[in-house]
Amino acid sequence: MACKSSWRSRTWVIAFLVLLGALAIPAAATAEVETFHRFEAVATANYTVTETCDDGSTSQTLVQVIGGHEEESESGVTTLDSDFLTVRILNFSDCEGNFINDRGSGPAEFTFSPSLQEATVSGTITTRGGRTVTADIAWAGTGPLEATNNTTTFEGFTGHFQGKRRDAVASGTVVVNGETLVDGSTTNAEIETLEDRNIRH
Repeated sequence: MACKSSWRSRTWVIAFLVLLGALAIPAAATAEVETFHRFEAVATANYTVTETCDDGSTSQTLVQVIGGHEEESESGVTTLDSDFLTVRILNFSDCEGNFINDRGSGPAEFTFSPSLQEATVSGTITTRGGRTVTADIAWAGTGPLEATNNTTTFEGFTGHFQGKRRDAVASGTVVVNGETLVDGSTTNAEIETLEDRNIRH
């Protein structure tokens, strides 16, 4: 009887372990799913500044201001969450005959509405050429909201990309090394969002 009881005990233990293993399989499978999410909101303004030189000629400086917000997460854990300001200054020949191609980026205060009707950026950055640039720009949406959606699927992967954009008018100032370079509005502007969601199995 003791042997029979011992056999039954071992049988029960084995069955219990098999059951635990079966329950553990879905949990392990779930743990293997990885997700990646990236969201970016960007407002862009392009200005053309014309300067009259001492000899009567003119010089044009192209100024691009980009304000934005970006965030990323992996499997629900946030890895990036920041606002930024990027400024590019381009002039093929200023009044002194110099070629200028300068760019800088850094942290800033950026806001936007989900409808892309409004956006603002305010901040001060240092360019790679050593210029100190302060920008204070506001965008107002003017055109219709345009949207794009794309989904890519293959074995073990699903990716969904969504983009939205709206034409805008940008108004404000850009000050370079204490001198105002931009003070006004431009219709060469837009507000957009880009969102990427990936799932790996």
